[in-house]
Amino acid sequence: MDQGAIYVMRFETGAATHVGRVRKANEDSFIVKPEVGLWAVADGVGGHEAGQLASQTVTTVLATIGPAVSSEDQSARFHERVLRANDRIREISAERGGAMMGTTVAAMLIFDRRFNCVWAGDSRVYRIRKGAIEQISRDHSEVQELIDQGLLKPEEARTWPRRNVITRAVGIFDDPGLETVEGEIEPDDVFVVCSDGLT
Repeated sequence: MDQGAIYVMRFETGAATHVGRVRKANEDSFIVKPEVGLWAVADGVGGHEAGQLASQTVTTVLATIGPAVSSEDQSARFHERVLRANDRIREISAERGGAMMGTTVAAMLIFDRRFNCVWAGDSRVYRIRKGAIEQISRDHSEVQELIDQGLLKPEEARTWPRRNVITRAVGIFDDPGLETVEGEIEPDDVFVVCSDGLT
């Protein structure tokens, strides 16, 4: 392989949001910025108005990320913006008398041939590679913790009464508890960044 070769990556991107069949209001927001290698989804919690404001706060702050000089720089910019959004959501909550509001976030960051999958909550990132679908993120939820401990089977999780209780989120805690998985991109990889409502 030529050490001086420059690889140009081209992204085909699509994005959509829909209220779905269960809820009456849509609390999801997304941002798509392939020019800086950023795709993210935020799914608000805390009631329609509060949840929508929380998710929009995250995507609005993430929109300020500019081109990075390295994968590390890109990741640092993302984390700093999420912490900034976390603080802002907590300020808004305090202004509203402590009303519970927050949002999940799931993002794909791509720089050169590397990806960073970053998330808090139960919004997800999947990778489709050579026909196989793999969930890259791991839900931050009570039900996932019960599955991990062997106290609940995955098929039981679908009807578990507290299946929607998340253990990490932006705006709820001092630290949103972001988790990251890194890896190399292969040609024709497909990534799906989505809220937990996607089936």
